[in-house]
Parts: sequence; structure tokens; C-alpha cells
Amino acid sequence: MRLLFPPIALLCLLTSCGQRSAKNESTTSVDSIAHTTATESTQPDTLCYRQIVGRDSTTLQLIIDDSTVTGELAVIPFEKDRALGSISGTRSKNQILADWQRSGEGVTQAYEVLFTLKGDSVTWRDGERVEKNGKWVLKNPAQGYEYVLMKTDCR
Repeated sequence: MRLLFPPIALLCLLTSCGQRSAKNESTTSVDSIAHTTATESTQPDTLCYRQIVGRDSTTLQLIIDDSTVTGELAVIPFEKDRALGSISGTRSKNQILADWQRSGEGVTQAYEVLFTLKGDSVTWRDGERVEKNGKWVLKNPAQGYEYVLMKTDCR
């Protein structure tokens, strides 16, 4: 009896350890697959646009996650002050209403910007602005300069 007990005990110990390991691996695989699927289905879209007119350039990066939009906008005129900053807003169909934290000439101000997505381009207007509720908004949204940026590779 004494000779049978150690091999039986060892067999039971190895069998129970193997089952726990298999159970943990199975749980880990299911958790990993569920996490991967959830991550893949919620990946935001990153779109980049650019306009070059003479020596002036404008770049826009949009990160679209469902209806939430974030990104960066940079207006860089040749030999003039730059206007750079982050944007955050919401998308509804082909329009994005965003706040641009515009930094230029040593000052940061909130600008309201309405982007319109049109195929491989994005447009928005700029012109005379007035301050309204702490944001600079277009005085006449139908007038002013219209930016037209074409889609480009993000770098």
C-alpha cells in the first residue's frame, strides 16, 4: 500500500494542475478574442487634408470616432503669423461643428468652425468674426474665404 500511494498522489496532482491550466488558457483566449473584437470595432478613423496656395499651406487632421471628432488644424501663411491648434467637435452626416483652440501671435482663442466633408475634400469658411459666449464665430457665415483642402496621406 505504501508503494501505491506516492504514484497515485502524484498522478492526481498532475491531473488537477493540467485541468486548471487548460481552464485558464481557455478563459484567457475568450477574453483576448472579446477584447480584440471590441477594440477593432471601435477604432477611430484618421483623415488628413492639405491645401497649398502659392507659399501658403493649411493642414487638417481629423480623428473621427462615431460622432466625436478631434484633431489638429494649422494655417501657415508664408512670412506671416501662423494659426495652430487642436479641434474638438461633433459630426452629423457630412458636417463637423468644432471648436478650434487657435493659437497665434501669442494668444489662444476658441474659434467655432463648421467643416463640410465632400468626397476627398473638406471645406470651411473664414472671415470677419465676432465674440459670442466666449467663442469667435463668423459674423456672416455665407461670406468670407472658403478653404478647400484635399485628402492626403497622414504622416
